[in-house]
Amino acid sequence: MLKNTIYRLKKEKKLRVGYFGGSITEGSGATEWNKTSWRARITAYLKETYPEAEITEIMAAVGGTGTDLGLCRCAHDLLSGDPDLVFIEFATNDSMMSYEEQISGYENCLRQILNHKNTTDIVCVFSATKGTENLIRTTGDFSARSVQATLAHHYGLPTADPGEALRMAVVRANGDWMKYTADTTHPNDEGYLIYTDVMKNALDVWLSQETPDSVSAHVIPSPLSHADLTPGSMTDLCECPELLSDFTFVNRPFKWRFPHYYKADGIGSTVRYTFEGTGFGLYWIMDDKSGAVTVTLDGKKTETVFAWDEYCKSYSRGSYVFPFKNLEYGKHTVEIRVSEEKHPESKGNDISIFAFLTL
Repeated sequence: MLKNTIYRLKKEKKLRVGYFGGSITEGSGATEWNKTSWRARITAYLKETYPEAEITEIMAAVGGTGTDLGLCRCAHDLLSGDPDLVFIEFATNDSMMSYEEQISGYENCLRQILNHKNTTDIVCVFSATKGTENLIRTTGDFSARSVQATLAHHYGLPTADPGEALRMAVVRANGDWMKYTADTTHPNDEGYLIYTDVMKNALDVWLSQETPDSVSAHVIPSPLSHADLTPGSMTDLCECPELLSDFTFVNRPFKWRFPHYYKADGIGSTVRYTFEGTGFGLYWIMDDKSGAVTVTLDGKKTETVFAWDEYCKSYSRGSYVFPFKNLEYGKHTVEIRVSEEKHPESKGNDISIFAFLTL
């Protein structure tokens, strides 16, 4: 299953491991994200099991995001580290997307990884929450897990389902999700131990196979999705500072995930951006002082989007929005203007942007 990983661990003695997913891969709910999450524990396991190998972790998980953002940030956040092994986990967050988006988004990410380097091994990881448990009780499964399992089989990729192991532990605890999670969604340290055990057991089996003589290329099959699988892109605003006269550069990290951002100088602040593709989005900050922007496409159609929702009452986070999708492919220009509008419960009109997203 992971023959190239075996070769790199035992022959090359070097492995770059990428973790691509949402908050459960990021480590939300753990007492120490970089020590007690399943991601951190699996990296530690690989280092302990293969002490002569140089193990490098590429942390490319972002909480509250699915493969609709993942297909835009895959190259920037994950492939820039040139991973040899990727754990991809988006089952929970993708469950909130349409069926068509679930298929095309996940397959787009798989193909980007394999097209970047066709010797990269991929493990498809399935997570679970009380929300997905409710879907399973209603329909027998949740569509994102079914879609991702089907795609894993199509591409010949191994799967691991620590989420199901956690769900079964909750069943044995009389349905008490708070025994193993911090909030019925994110595992606590005990819940992450369940995830870790499942992943370790799977890796023990996969990595016990005979060491090959060399790495070999994975066959990339014809796509299952009928959607356009052109890779999305993410443009850091630092790449176009000449457009941002109404914005101020903030050279400090936000939530340790994005190293810098641009903050609008106030209501009326405007930026124009030209892109080539079929969709446009914003990767930005959402908090209790966030406002709204109007986004006008090609001088014709305008959408108002808000950087505030109910979750902003409790915490700030990086998030994203796509005002325009499914456009005719070609060059388009958007004008983004900070609106005087805001949600009645927001405390301000702040707008802070990490990057532009292009489909």
